[in-house]
Amino acid sequence: MGLLTEFGELFLPRRCAGCGREDVSLCTACLNLLGGIPRAMEPRYGQIPVVGVSEYSSQISHMVVSFKDNGRRDILDPLALALARSVTAALELAQHPGGRVRLFPAPSSPRARRRRGGSHTAVLARRAGELVPELSLEVVDVLLTRRHHDQVGLGAHARERNVAKSQYLNPAILPSMVSGVGGETALESGIDLLVDDFATTGATLAESARVLASVQIRPVAGAVLGLGRGGTRFVSPFTV
Repeated sequence: MGLLTEFGELFLPRRCAGCGREDVSLCTACLNLLGGIPRAMEPRYGQIPVVGVSEYSSQISHMVVSFKDNGRRDILDPLALALARSVTAALELAQHPGGRVRLFPAPSSPRARRRRGGSHTAVLARRAGELVPELSLEVVDVLLTRRHHDQVGLGAHARERNVAKSQYLNPAILPSMVSGVGGETALESGIDLLVDDFATTGATLAESARVLASVQIRPVAGAVLGLGRGGTRFVSPFTV
């Protein structure tokens, strides 16, 4: 797939991954969508705020789909920088004093991982850490998901039911994560965040938080690219 994409780019003009109208990776209008003022949402499901730098839109959706399913690695850096801004804002919201930050990417299905060669959210999170090294980000890609229906097009209650008990921890990545008695974790203490591409009702991130809480890891916030309108309310905008 990657080789075919490279050959295709030799003969076909590259189009904007957001709107498809201009011969650039991202046109100015679509790039500006990633540079919005961070906002925090109180999700319908879950107990932690979720921060994003844009509102969910067809252009943002096309960018993410182009990146994760169509091999558009030319837009990795703009997406990763936008995620880094959300992470920075989430840390500010949590009044993080400094030090190491652990990011727990929302999981992709096993089938999607095989097709994409891994987790696209983890790739974005790792690149965000490389582009903004002062954040000291550590990506812990330990969450896995059982097969369930896509969330696109589902209502709030259907989204919650769809992801209920769908996630679990990968013992192959962190075999010492659970000690076996009381579910204690051997990881060092530090501030923890959940990351994903989008959040609408917060159902997926709430399920991630539930699974991590079983090993005494409690993320303080979520950081995403785009926020939908499925939350209970938006917190006042703030600039970082």
